[in-house]
Amino acid sequence: MNDSARPARLLPQPDWPLRMPQPLARHLLWPVHEQLRGRETAAHLRSLRQGEQAGAAAVSREHRIRLQALLEHCTCHVPYYREILAGASPELAAFPVLERDTVRERGRDLLADNAAGPLLPSSTGGSTGRPLVFWSDRVKEARHNAQKLRFRGWFGIRPGDRQVDFWGSPIELGKASRLRVIKDRYFLNQVVLSAHELTPERLEAYARFLGRFRPRLVYGYPTVILRVARTLEANPGLARGWRPRVVVCTSEMLYPQVREQIASILQCPVANEYGSRDGGLVAHECRHGRLHIATEHVHVEVDQPDADGIGDLLITNLDGYSMPFVRYRVGDRGRLGDGTDCPCGSPLPTLDRLEGRRNDFLVGAAGRRVHGSAANYVMRDMPQVAQYRLVQRADLSLDIEVIASGPWGADETRAVTRGMQGILHAEVPVRLQLVDHIAPSPSGKYRWVESEALES
Repeated sequence: MNDSARPARLLPQPDWPLRMPQPLARHLLWPVHEQLRGRETAAHLRSLRQGEQAGAAAVSREHRIRLQALLEHCTCHVPYYREILAGASPELAAFPVLERDTVRERGRDLLADNAAGPLLPSSTGGSTGRPLVFWSDRVKEARHNAQKLRFRGWFGIRPGDRQVDFWGSPIELGKASRLRVIKDRYFLNQVVLSAHELTPERLEAYARFLGRFRPRLVYGYPTVILRVARTLEANPGLARGWRPRVVVCTSEMLYPQVREQIASILQCPVANEYGSRDGGLVAHECRHGRLHIATEHVHVEVDQPDADGIGDLLITNLDGYSMPFVRYRVGDRGRLGDGTDCPCGSPLPTLDRLEGRRNDFLVGAAGRRVHGSAANYVMRDMPQVAQYRLVQRADLSLDIEVIASGPWGADETRAVTRGMQGILHAEVPVRLQLVDHIAPSPSGKYRWVESEALES
């Protein structure tokens, strides 16, 4: 993923060519680029498509083979797992749950002693901004990219198609050289626009750029895409009749009303992509709204599920041979699908439920847990709310920042207070503040709801 600390520089100069012809980027420039990067992405993409055509039984069989091969690799070549397993049979149940703190403390011992090719450093700030450093390789990178392309192909997106990413991770900010930005922008049709500092002027510049560049794919944080879409709605002439083929949202919870508004304004499907930098690409929605697991790429478990089958998600990345993460607790909660066929025809299994991180839950009366989406239903009833952020403190009180697009008075504040106390079944203090700007979290994401009452 690319980004720039100065997103305005990504906007084209008047005398520069606006975009590369998509067939030329698809059939010549993209394959040459992947070859020069040492990635066999195209071959992996063909393999994924062929595997889907073979059916569910073949996909499941290949998944089991790949999982077992990774576990055997861990017991032979990864010092941490050799120590932990101490000669035990390489079966998944024998592997302990891998926590983030373990990766921080024992990271070097998780590196395989037979890692081939250059190791690629990566890191994630997580929800607290505390960095987690780990390593990848060209094979894992290529297979990850192939998974993205396979899923986007479900919506008619192909390599070389024009793409705009709204991204904001500090990990990428400032990394992209001027030469790399030009290469991605003018040869591969990929533009990254910063999700930070979304002033009205910058939003209007982004909207105008979309109308000129006319991307087939818009990708990124749903909160940011929604604000850009609203700018286009308020200034329809900027779009010049442009509509994307699909919007793919990632990194934040995609709430129903956000999806509905983006789809209504941009008049296109809106799909959810679920994954993380450390866990990899886990799942992607199809046209029927089912979240299909990238089962050739990851193994997914639900740890200690509750009565509804919901628990912490444990991810084993099947491509991570250089630094294997087995049964890695990514910090999100969800439920596996029941195995019923999807109308889209894909043989891939599904995630039936995705609920976000542990501290996306609120604590109500008698310790009752309430998912953050409940707060979202309170706020969606207020048409003046352009954006908000809710933080529950350790004493269960609520601090709410609101960007209002219309008049706001005591009646609106009382309505929000009553609504929040109602979903929590507790008369907790609610402090509401009107603001002009809501900053993203240290990881670069915009989080609607956070609770300090549940943080460990």
